[in-house]
Amino acid sequence: MHFTSSSTYKTYFESTGEGEPLFLIHGVGLDHTMWINQVRYFSKKYRVYTYDLIGHGRSEKLHGHSYTIDDFALQMYELMKEEKITDAHIVGFSLGGLIAQYFTIKYEEKVKSLTIANSVANRSIEEREAILNRVQLVKEKGVQSTVEAAINRWFTKQYRFDHEDIVRNVESIMLSNDNESYVHAYSIFATADEQVWTKLDKINRPTFIITGEDDVGSHPNMAKALHSKIKKSEVCIVPKARHMLPVEDYDSFNINIDRFLTKVGGE
Repeated sequence: MHFTSSSTYKTYFESTGEGEPLFLIHGVGLDHTMWINQVRYFSKKYRVYTYDLIGHGRSEKLHGHSYTIDDFALQMYELMKEEKITDAHIVGFSLGGLIAQYFTIKYEEKVKSLTIANSVANRSIEEREAILNRVQLVKEKGVQSTVEAAINRWFTKQYRFDHEDIVRNVESIMLSNDNESYVHAYSIFATADEQVWTKLDKINRPTFIITGEDDVGSHPNMAKALHSKIKKSEVCIVPKARHMLPVEDYDSFNINIDRFLTKVGGE
């Protein structure tokens, strides 16, 4: 358990295992703890880094400062610099997937491979209006106004029934968010795919794109669109899975990414 000491942002992070560094970037409203099953699995082969994004968990809250995806990218760059990491495998989930894409475009030399998990791309007008409406709802009524609907989108009905403790823990993390920070992060998630989409052809690192067959917000057509824009990419659609693939179906998630990373290591 550590906080960065010499960076622009005070970042809480943890690292486990030995080997090539592997960074895991969580989604909006969540924190580093969403990766518990990935840390257990990948720390047998890699030095796994998890951290809390700006405005989330134990990391710095930037009150009065309207930050951008550049700030999120700089946060990870400075964390890697502080840890004296030359380059790393990057896995980003949802908002983390957008950050990972942008980071790879801006700091390509720091990226060994890129994994984009359950992330968005080139939203339609209707899809963008829907998420901007949710951002507005949070501004007017707070984080709690969107949490129940998010949980229902993110997990299958059966999983919510069978694993109520895990789902309630995710819900409690969401509800504990600082409202101002959440609005900033959610706004970036709602708009940054436009900013990233036009630059995707600049990504020249081995890339793995994975999502769930039934993920309504980061759906398979988005994954396929990313694949069409990123040269050295492959795509994987996990059957019957929804948005919280790294939590609900972590075996499929881990095995598929492990296969990709093993292949990249052998190239």
